Amino acid sequence: MKRYLLVNLLLTLVLVACAAEAQPTEQGSFPNDDSYPNDSYPNEDSPENLIPAQQAALTALSQTLNLPADRITLISTEAVEWPDGCLGVQKMDVMCTQAIVPGYKIILEANGEQYEFHTDEDGSQVVQVGSAAVIGSVEEIVIKQLASNLGLDENDISVVSSSDVEFADACLGVAMQDVMCAQVVTPGKIIVLEADDVQYEYHVSADGTRIQPATFALIWTRSGGIAGFCDSLTVFLSGEVYGNHCGSESNGTMGTFAELLSSEERGQFNAWIEDFGQVDLDASDPKGVSDRMEVTLAFYGNGKGALLKSDEQELFLWAQNLFQTLNSSGPRS
Repeated sequence: MKRYLLVNLLLTLVLVACAAEAQPTEQGSFPNDDSYPNDSYPNEDSPENLIPAQQAALTALSQTLNLPADRITLISTEAVEWPDGCLGVQKMDVMCTQAIVPGYKIILEANGEQYEFHTDEDGSQVVQVGSAAVIGSVEEIVIKQLASNLGLDENDISVVSSSDVEFADACLGVAMQDVMCAQVVTPGKIIVLEADDVQYEYHVSADGTRIQPATFALIWTRSGGIAGFCDSLTVFLSGEVYGNHCGSESNGTMGTFAELLSSEERGQFNAWIEDFGQVDLDASDPKGVSDRMEVTLAFYGNGKGALLKSDEQELFLWAQNLFQTLNSSGPRS
């Protein structure tokens, strides 16, 4: 009997020791065997502990690779101020507003490969670096954008000049209303294109990933009034349109003539550009008026004609309608 009890006691001690050895030795560590791959262990980078930007990048890569999220490892997260609305990664035929956007540079690893993602602060914008390769020369890229903006044939656009420069800021030397520019020297090019005897200037980063139109056509602003407006609209001759208002995102709203204007509206604007010269207009309420509304318009025409009062009113109405269209759910037909 005593021998039986002794054997039973020894067996019990062995089982307890084995069970203790199988438990995690500390939080986040598990037995190193094939059933728990190293990159899937629960740890401080588990989904419930990730900030929204990290979770958004993880989800994006998971969907891209068709890989479970627990097979993806977070390598690093760096707070960054991106120089544009594309978070520093521009795709072909996509315009980027030159507004500083706070966010993160996030590095993930899966299947032995590392992937870089750029996000804004809350993860609502996520861009994978390397998935937006730029094809063709810088000049070809700019020609494609101009043709798309204005509905032109690429063969009808020629390069007048292309020169290497160093821009003094991240906005590539083009200052726009309500847009902040990082003060960093940026190598690039100034490219001048021509179509139908009209010239269009672009400022481009050296690798062609950032394209900034530089020939202004119209700048409209509206502020004050009972509603407390604070709106601005910048229109480039090359067909890019940028808008900002009090309730918009930090990088504003953007569009093109091809998307926003009917053929009749484009024709009217082209006629104004051809016929009239440069002029600064002011349709603000008189000073001293309660809840004074200030409305201004700078027009950069190529002609020599003078605007009539009726022309000024049409220009203000055109700009206001374009701003509303830019901020509405869809373009006009």
